[in-house]
Amino acid sequence: MNFFQTAIQVLSMMAYAIPGFLFVKTKTLSPAQIAPFSKVLVYLCQPCLEVHAFLSADCTPELLAAMGWFFLLCTGVQVLVLGLSCLILRDRKSVCNRVAGAASTFGNVGFIGIPLLEALLPAEVAPDAVALSAVFALSMNLLAWTAGLFLITGEKKHIRVKGLLLNPAMLAFYVAFPLFLAGFKLPGALETTVSLAGKMSTPLCMIALGMRLAATPFPRILKDKYAWIACGGKLVVMPLLALLCIKLLPFPWYFGATLFLLSCCPTAAAVQNFSEIYLPSEETAGKHTAADAILLSNLLCMLTIPLLVTLL
Repeated sequence: MNFFQTAIQVLSMMAYAIPGFLFVKTKTLSPAQIAPFSKVLVYLCQPCLEVHAFLSADCTPELLAAMGWFFLLCTGVQVLVLGLSCLILRDRKSVCNRVAGAASTFGNVGFIGIPLLEALLPAEVAPDAVALSAVFALSMNLLAWTAGLFLITGEKKHIRVKGLLLNPAMLAFYVAFPLFLAGFKLPGALETTVSLAGKMSTPLCMIALGMRLAATPFPRILKDKYAWIACGGKLVVMPLLALLCIKLLPFPWYFGATLFLLSCCPTAAAVQNFSEIYLPSEETAGKHTAADAILLSNLLCMLTIPLLVTLL
């Protein structure tokens, strides 16, 4: 893939962060208003994006088989990175270590991954690739609500079946996947509405990121060694592991390119959401590491993604 084409696409997405940054710096908006943006993303845009991802492709036996293999492969890559992180960051008593381990594994495969796939892959395979991205999001969601939540908190009590099965991403899956299997397509006006709501996710996600960046002391981000470790795992180790898998296994090119591009995505906001919700109020260091890892990985991915795609 072309370095400059990829760099332009990534920079175009990240440019949406500039208004959010300026809104906070000029006091047009306050950091407290990041939460409403996040709720719109989680409860409206993410479910619509997932429905759009599944229904963008036609259900065929070949695509169903590819989805099964893709689920196993992307789950294996994430588990491997999580395991490596736990080996490197061995001190389980350190909340920063635990948060960094999660931040090195779980990526923004929806809000950033889907626009990347649609922009960089040929039009004839893009719908199938987008459908595979929904499978990656499902795998990540299942792991994040179990192993990820346990890693961040260090306590099994926070792992709840209700949270795992009834979160917005899973509810969207319960709707979208049966429709996909049935070959059902939304009526024109409704399809347009769902598609537009899903495509709102990238601008809103980046605006919220810019707001968060404006509210965070930049020197703290640069000095957070745990955030750098997390970025090394998420932006370098995971893509290279994915690349190794697709080079060794006889899958179609678009299949491997999809796995690789989604593995290149920066840290998911879910890591910070879990840290804010489930860590005790006094664990500010862990919450800072979560925020720093997300911000730093989004900044660094503007360089790492264009560089890494040249390996495909």
